[in-house]
Amino acid sequence: MPEDGESLQTVEDEMLIARFKAGEQEAFDRLMAAHMDQVFGLAWSVLHDREDALDATQEVFIKLHAAFPRFGSASNLSGWLYRVCLNHCIDVKRRARNAGCELTEEEWDRLRGSDRDDPGWSAMNKELRQAIRQAVDQLPPRQRAAFVLRHYEFMSLQETAEVMGCTVGAVKAHLSRATAHLRSRLAGYVGVAVGEV
Repeated sequence: MPEDGESLQTVEDEMLIARFKAGEQEAFDRLMAAHMDQVFGLAWSVLHDREDALDATQEVFIKLHAAFPRFGSASNLSGWLYRVCLNHCIDVKRRARNAGCELTEEEWDRLRGSDRDDPGWSAMNKELRQAIRQAVDQLPPRQRAAFVLRHYEFMSLQETAEVMGCTVGAVKAHLSRATAHLRSRLAGYVGVAVGEV
C-alpha cells in the first residue's frame, strides 16, 4: 500500500528498480515500458520529428540504464527522465540549429487555445503559421524549454521548475521573456495573440 504522497507508479518503480539492481533485466524493460510514452511525448514536443524523438527516447533510457547503479529513490524518476530528455533534445536542436522544425496542426491548435474560435485567427494563412513556428524555434534554449513544457506539456509552474532544475521564479522569467520575444518577432502580423504565461 503506497504511503501518503506516494503514487502507485512510484511504488511499482521502486520495486522494478530493486529487481533490476538484483540482476533481473526484465525489470528494466518493464520500467522502460511504463515511462516510454512520457519521454517520447516530451521529445516530440521539442524536436517535432518522429525519428529524432524515437532516437532521443532511446538515448534517455540508455542513460537511465547506465545511471541505475548510483540511482536513488524512484520518487524523482519522472523528473530525472524529463530533465535528461529535455537536455538531450536541447543539445540535438543546438547541433541542428539550421534544420527546419514543423509542428502538427493539432499542436498549434493546443497553443492557440481559445483563439481558435476567433474568425480573424482562422483566416490566417500558411505564411503566418510558419512565422509562428520559426519564432518559437528561435527562442533561446531555456526560454523555449519553459515555453514547450508549459504550453505543450501543460505542466504547472512548479513541475516545469523541477524538470528544468530551477526556481519557479526563474521559470516565470523565462516564460515572460519568451512571450516578449514572440510578440516582438510577430509584431508585423495583425491579430496575433501569444498565450499568456
